Amino acid sequence: MTTTSTPHRLTRLLVALVIALAGAVGSSVVSASPASALCVSQPMVGNWHSTDPNTRSLTRVNVGFVCGDVRLCDTNGNCTGGESYFTVRPFGKCSPTDCDWGTKRATTMSDGWQRATYTYSWSTKYVWVKTYVFSGVTYLRVYTFTDFTAADGRTDYTTDQWMLK
Repeated sequence: MTTTSTPHRLTRLLVALVIALAGAVGSSVVSASPASALCVSQPMVGNWHSTDPNTRSLTRVNVGFVCGDVRLCDTNGNCTGGESYFTVRPFGKCSPTDCDWGTKRATTMSDGWQRATYTYSWSTKYVWVKTYVFSGVTYLRVYTFTDFTAADGRTDYTTDQWMLK
């Protein structure tokens, strides 16, 4: 009959534990989904053009999407990323070329609306965007509220437009 010493038995147990843990870690790595799957294609993203060729308001709107599926942290605990959001870049009717309002980060509102705010010395413009599908065609609805300053004196107004890619 052979007797096994306690240190030898302990070594065999540790080796078995390491092999079991390595197998568990290996299987979790294999089953992990790729990071690119965290952000999916957004139907709202694209270069949208007014359905009204004679519009005197917005002629087009570029909608972008920033996918924050990766969060990076340095050794001091300062982190960046991890946020996903839409961007909105409207173009107003101007001559000889359309006026670029610039790109703004949009805020998610209720019912799928995204809102970007543009502040000028004479007014604040709130631009809401949302997609709708009618008869298999995707449209971008663009609702704009222009709030003039008291010093400007003009009457506030809204526009409600439909756009296609």
